[in-house]
Amino acid sequence: MRTNPKPIVGAINGVAAGAGASLAFACDIRIAAEGASFLLAFGRVGLIPDSGATWLLPRLIGASKAAEVALTTDPLSAADAERFGLVARVVPADQLVGEAQALARRLADGAPLALALTKRALETAWDHDLAQQLGAEAEMQGQAGATADHAEGIQAFLERRQPRFRGN
Repeated sequence: MRTNPKPIVGAINGVAAGAGASLAFACDIRIAAEGASFLLAFGRVGLIPDSGATWLLPRLIGASKAAEVALTTDPLSAADAERFGLVARVVPADQLVGEAQALARRLADGAPLALALTKRALETAWDHDLAQQLGAEAEMQGQAGATADHAEGIQAFLERRQPRFRGN
């Protein structure tokens, strides 16, 4: 999921537990229903969090909070998940699917190559210092700037219309 060039929107409703929580953590953008929660209960059965949870969670909510969630095996409510930055927003359960689909449609209408490069830039930032990341951004910006989608975006802006990106 982290290497998929397309943005992944997660709609979390109910309890995301164990590997299900890890899958939610791997999404690029997460929206949760008000009653949703995240639970890493591995320690209750003598195991450790897996499926990427130990790599993803500290990067999403910080080392101390991630340690608390993983070590105590206490659930993290949707409201707390939003407060700690794990989810982008919390919505009423009956609006969850519509909100997630609207966001997915919005992303699908974007420039696919620019979205893929943005996702890659965000991912590589974890392993770069600022100077390295500025270099990576410059390289990827050059790639994006050479696309027909960039030209279409500029033309659409000048013509005051919505761009029609084609992924090239």
